[in-house]
Amino acid sequence: MPLRLLCTFLLASSVLCGADEVLSDKSSPAKVLALYQKVLAAAQKEPPAPGSVICIGSSHMQLWKSVKEDLAPLTVHNYGIGGSRMTHAADLFIDNLVIPFKPRAVILYEGSNDINAGTKPEDVLANFQKIHRKLHAALPEARLYVLGVVPSPGKRFLKIAELRKTNALLAKECATQPWMKFIDVTEPLIGADGKPREELFIPGNIHMLPAGYVVWKSVIAPVIVPPEKSFEHVK
Repeated sequence: MPLRLLCTFLLASSVLCGADEVLSDKSSPAKVLALYQKVLAAAQKEPPAPGSVICIGSSHMQLWKSVKEDLAPLTVHNYGIGGSRMTHAADLFIDNLVIPFKPRAVILYEGSNDINAGTKPEDVLANFQKIHRKLHAALPEARLYVLGVVPSPGKRFLKIAELRKTNALLAKECATQPWMKFIDVTEPLIGADGKPREELFIPGNIHMLPAGYVVWKSVIAPVIVPPEKSFEHVK
């Protein structure tokens, strides 16, 4: 491994070790639930102000440590939980990590663990429909931004067809309502050779390096920051 890449890998590894445990779809349901309870307790102890932007999702969201800087000047709270699936977001996160805190907008990332575990894209969509219906019923003025599924390298990329079908279904669903927006973060992470861009992922890992989140920022910020900035509280 080239020295520069090795240094980057070691830096990324130290960041992961210093953060909360990062779970995957292979983690036990008990571990995912325990992490959820930890995140929920912290959010309840120091609740976000009403009208903030709340992020929910799996480990790709949990590891977006630069989200506040990347989406500045928005007030953003990241409640990503590694190992989670769209079912967790539909049955737990939207009810307990979102609606009680009355955000003006929600950023959702789920799907990669679902697809890797063999969940059909149509079932991912069905759970997403539960999420947006609950959100709109409780907070009709809130907006929902949905991120496409990360095309992680390795065995996960063998399911790129299912991944793209999931994206297509989510994008079509989002297009039915003016308060929902699908953001394609999938294709920018794929190189000209049709494979995940190696320089954006931790070697031998499904997660992204900081360079991957630079790509996320370049795609996500132009969509979310301009419309949400006008709603930001005057300090």
